[in-house]
Amino acid sequence: MEPEHSDPRNEPWRARVRAAWVSAGIAAVCVLAFLATVGACAASSEAPGRVALESLYGMSSCRATLEGAGALSLARVWVDGEWWRIATTGFLHGSWLHLALNIWSLWSVGEWAERAWGHWRTAALFFISCLAGSLGSLAWAEAPVVVGASAGILGIAGALLVGRIGGDENTRTRLAGVSPIGLAITLVVLFAIGAIVPVIAQAGHVGGLLGGTATAWAGMQRGWLRGAVALVLAVGGNEVVHIAAKPNARAHYHEFVGFRLIDRGEPQAALAPLERALELAPGDPAISNAVAYGLALAGSDLERADALVDEALAAEPENPNYLDTKGWIACRRGDVEGGMVLLQRASDGAEVPVEEIELHLKTCDGANVSRETSR
Repeated sequence: MEPEHSDPRNEPWRARVRAAWVSAGIAAVCVLAFLATVGACAASSEAPGRVALESLYGMSSCRATLEGAGALSLARVWVDGEWWRIATTGFLHGSWLHLALNIWSLWSVGEWAERAWGHWRTAALFFISCLAGSLGSLAWAEAPVVVGASAGILGIAGALLVGRIGGDENTRTRLAGVSPIGLAITLVVLFAIGAIVPVIAQAGHVGGLLGGTATAWAGMQRGWLRGAVALVLAVGGNEVVHIAAKPNARAHYHEFVGFRLIDRGEPQAALAPLERALELAPGDPAISNAVAYGLALAGSDLERADALVDEALAAEPENPNYLDTKGWIACRRGDVEGGMVLLQRASDGAEVPVEEIELHLKTCDGANVSRETSR
């Protein structure tokens, strides 16, 4: 029998998979979920080949499919109460590159965790960290949709660091092959990259790391101290859930809620949260455009809507979303010719066909609202 402190990297891969079947199982679920997502998106697309090619580096045209599969759509949690998404989003990914990096990272930390703490504790650690990451993304109102196993992976990495430095002798022996300095440097680098690259869910990563670290630290306590730590974590966790359920101080919270109400066919109801977002982030091009679009859909105060989208276009003149809003406002004001020119520019500038832009192109001619409504 191999000693418990042996380095798993020196063993045959079959033995490694058997010894870390939870990590292997999570990776397999992630792969199957990604294949199913890409397949479903391609099947519903007019250009399945383009979807397959796009899946190598991104899934921007498959957002609806990802949401249907259980991605963390923040507004669907806030508006529709779909809290189950915080448990499913960790198994979904946004590209083959995203998936490959996360599987490699999961295996790098997962098999060590399973040797140190066993299979079910590692599974619980991953799941708790994923939940904490989802709550972090919600509390920070990070992005409209968040996917990926990164939060669970970083939670396991944080737990390994805690166990390697402060664990009991048996745990430290089993983790002898893990360099605490190397692991700490890796975490610093990952978060530095996350601060630079906007598509990385940094708040989710922080939440996952804190969730895994706190769980591991709580498990190291003994006697009455374990109960005290559990109480502190429970109170703190309840506060995080409270903030995540309604992060009123974040402009994006109100923006995402507004767009969700628009998606539900409630443009008038969407105006209040969109206006609140603009109050919290005056001058933000995306939010100025969001308010302008909401006004255009509601058919009210179109002059102000036009001025707001002009502010957004001054910052990003060729942004397809802003051009679409500008064009739709023109359509609503009865300027079909001007609106069609702008909408066509928006369509041509989009990386992939956008259903909303294409719909506006088809319906511009009948979109005019009465003068009384437009005042």
